[in-house]
Amino acid sequence: MEVLNKKERSSSFLLFLLMFVICVGVLLVALFFSYQLPWKENAVLREENKKLQFEYAYQKRFVDDLEKVDKQIDSLNGSKGDFIFLDKSISSDLVAIRSRIPKDSLDDRKMYENMILTYKKLLDSKRSLKQVEAAKNDIEYLNDKIKDYEKEIENLNRALALSKRLNRN
Repeated sequence: MEVLNKKERSSSFLLFLLMFVICVGVLLVALFFSYQLPWKENAVLREENKKLQFEYAYQKRFVDDLEKVDKQIDSLNGSKGDFIFLDKSISSDLVAIRSRIPKDSLDDRKMYENMILTYKKLLDSKRSLKQVEAAKNDIEYLNDKIKDYEKEIENLNRALALSKRLNRN
């Protein structure tokens, strides 16, 4: 006794095998990607995390350095004789801070450079203010001298006028 629908059964079985292989293949591909992609994503996230940690540490060091410079700039107001030394010291500190800015590992290098330029402009403004202050003091001193000389000239004119009167008599 032979099966009457042997051909149909064979084709149905082959179709079942094909569908089974496709389903198992889809499951295996899904498992492969569910294990492989998170590893790659984790590696990318770790790299990004390292970069952010580096930038955060650099920002902290940068802010600390700028706070030291800020204190030095504030000390310029009270300095009398060592203004030039402090000015040169602050300038050299700013150059050192600028040279320590990483070339390629920061996202916003311009921000750091602009901060340093702002501090440089502040230093230049303080220098100009100090020069104006010195000129103002010189002007006040010279005005006082002028007043003294005017008083002396006035006294000499009186003495001259008195001597002229005495010579007439």
